[in-house]
This record gives sequence, structure tokens and C-alpha cells, in this order.
Amino acid sequence: MRFSVIVPLVCALAAFVLSMLCLFAGSKPGFMQDFEIITLNTSSLGHNTSSTTSSSSSSPTSIGSWLNNIAGDPKGDIMNEFNEIRGDVADKLAEMLGIHQWYNLHMTDMCMGMYTPKATDEGAKMNVSSCTPVKAMYHFDPTSELQKELDSGPLAGKINLADLGYSEDIKNGIKAFNIAMTAMFILHCIGAAASGLCIIVALTSFFSTGRLTSCLNFLLAIIAFLALAISSAIVTAIIVKATDLINQYGNDVGLYAYKGRKFLAMTWAATAAMLLATVAWVVIFCMGRKDSRRRAAEKPY
Repeated sequence: MRFSVIVPLVCALAAFVLSMLCLFAGSKPGFMQDFEIITLNTSSLGHNTSSTTSSSSSSPTSIGSWLNNIAGDPKGDIMNEFNEIRGDVADKLAEMLGIHQWYNLHMTDMCMGMYTPKATDEGAKMNVSSCTPVKAMYHFDPTSELQKELDSGPLAGKINLADLGYSEDIKNGIKAFNIAMTAMFILHCIGAAASGLCIIVALTSFFSTGRLTSCLNFLLAIIAFLALAISSAIVTAIIVKATDLINQYGNDVGLYAYKGRKFLAMTWAATAAMLLATVAWVVIFCMGRKDSRRRAAEKPY
């Protein structure tokens, strides 16, 4: 029995558990909800926007004046109310528009909800309202979800995302994000599967002293490591790029994107665990060769 196998076995087990948690985080409301890939804060979406222009003037109008027009309130009562609640604009706007205040992406779904007690409060908590059905290679589509909520909200038929300043640049950025997410998901699944196989083969190595099992373990470990490393690199790059792009085009109209730092820490931890497992199997293989040579040298002729 080879107790040296314990080190790579534990590392492979850790990598498998962490990679599976990455896959299923947020798969149901409340389960590892804060291990998201990216979060969109829409609590103040539209509050700074200059949404429309009148036919007689090329100067933009504020969303408050625009709400007066679409609600048939030329005297400006809505505008007055809008100014009164400006300090509490995040909570009021989401309610007026009929949208959720945040949307976050996980590997297999998207969850949405409201901030409590208020979005503007320091340390506000995220209350989950609902999540989309779990789906492999899920495509993040906050654009459709937001428009659907607007279409069923208090201002249904009178407002759309373009009116709120939600630009085509943001939509195109999310499309590119989803293409990269598909590749990341496939590689992550390969890495998780390979690390799972590493556990099984490592268990057999407890009772096998042959170098063949060490080679097989090393092969599986290197596949798992490379798949997880590339997957982690892709998701890191797209998280940084997507948040920068959304914030660049969205901050002016009250749309904010946040990086999923806990998710990144977990996926890189899984990668590091498989790297340690790979190194351990190399050491075990080299030790096996050294022992074989020593026994051959000691063998009498």
C-alpha cells in the first residue's frame, strides 16, 4: 500500500469539489448566491439618462420630464415627485419601472432580486426573488429579462431599454461574453470530469506499485489542470472585460457591473489544487523509478 498517494488524492478531491461548486453555485435561490460570475446593479437604471428628444428641439430631456410626457402629466407633478425622491432614486425607480434591482450570473443560471433594506444603504443585502431554470452552457441575457419586466411593469408599452440609455454597445458586449462563456463551461466540465477520474484511479494506486498507474494518474491530472487553468483564465478575462465595458457605457445611465471575486477565487483554487496533484504524481513517478533502480542494483547475479 502506497501512502504517498494520499497527497495527490486529497488535492484531486479538493479540485473536484471546488470545480463542482463552481458549476452549481447559485443553481437554486440561496445556495452560494454570492459566488456569482458577474452582477448587474440596475437599481438606479435610467436615473441619469437623457432618454429622448422632442421633435422641436435637439436638446435631450431628463427621465423625469419624459415620465411626465408618457404619463400624460404636462403640469409636471411626476417631475416634482421625481425631484423629491432623488435621494432615494434607486428604490423608487426600480419600483416605477417594474424591474429587479440586481441580476447575477452563475455558470448554469441567472438570479435576480432586490436590495434590503434599501439599495442605497451601506452593506445592503441581496434578497433573491427568482432564478432562471438551470441549463448547461447558460447564456446570460439580462437584456431580454429587463425588457420583459418593463413590458409587464407599470409603464408597459411606454418605455424600453433604449429609452433608459441601455446602448447597443452593452448588448454586443454581453453577446461576446456569452461566446467566451460557452468555451469556458466546456473546459470547466472537462477539468471537473478529469479530476473526478483522478480520484478513482488514485484509489487504485493504493494497492498498485506499478508505474503505469502513476503515468495514468499524471495524464489525468495534467488534463484536469490544463482544462481548469484555461477555463479560469478565460472567465477571468471575460469578467474583467465585461465589467469594464458595461461600466464604461452604463454608469452614466445608472447601470453598474461588479466582478464575482469569490467565484474567481474558487475556480483558481481548484486549478491550484490540480497543479499540486500533477506535481505530486511526477514526484511519485520519479520516486518509483529510483526505487526500481535501487532494487535492480541490489539484486544478486
